[in-house]
Amino acid sequence: MTDLKIENVIAASHLGKKVELIQLATEMPHARYSGSGDPSVIVEVDAGGNKRAAGVLFGNGKILVTGIGSLEEGRQVMESLKKMVKTVDPKVNMKRAIKLENVVAKANLGRVFDLQAIALAIPGSEYEPTKFKGLVIRMNDPQSSFILFQSGVLIVTDVISVGKAKKALNQLEKFLNDISVDS
Repeated sequence: MTDLKIENVIAASHLGKKVELIQLATEMPHARYSGSGDPSVIVEVDAGGNKRAAGVLFGNGKILVTGIGSLEEGRQVMESLKKMVKTVDPKVNMKRAIKLENVVAKANLGRVFDLQAIALAIPGSEYEPTKFKGLVIRMNDPQSSFILFQSGVLIVTDVISVGKAKKALNQLEKFLNDISVDS
């Protein structure tokens, strides 16, 4: 089996109440308000060592943490972020569960692929090389998405555990071996 390297993990939690975004953005250190799309406050958080993570706070109380490498790292960063919010809004709930929302992993399949041939062999795949050099593949079991590059580099995402990422990668590798689509 090909080795997977975890590139990013997104963890999610909730503050148990709605929060005032403008107040958080002005009173929390390293925070900035983002009004585009779904309004939020983005906060830079120390993730240990020289690593920085980002917390995204939404008005409904949902929190996402990204830029981390594991759920355990996510728990630490999330707790730190919740403490920062609690200094501004003492009524937030510190005990809400923290769960994995998404894992992004990278692998190198060690061979060159004919992406056009794969796109033709996989219904629903997306390949428009003039817009993006990667082939997008979605899988239902386990629920996952891939971006495959001609070089054999592969990004796995839309999974909620490392185990599911490995299972999805195994299934994709079997499929690619069955259809023989090397360049």
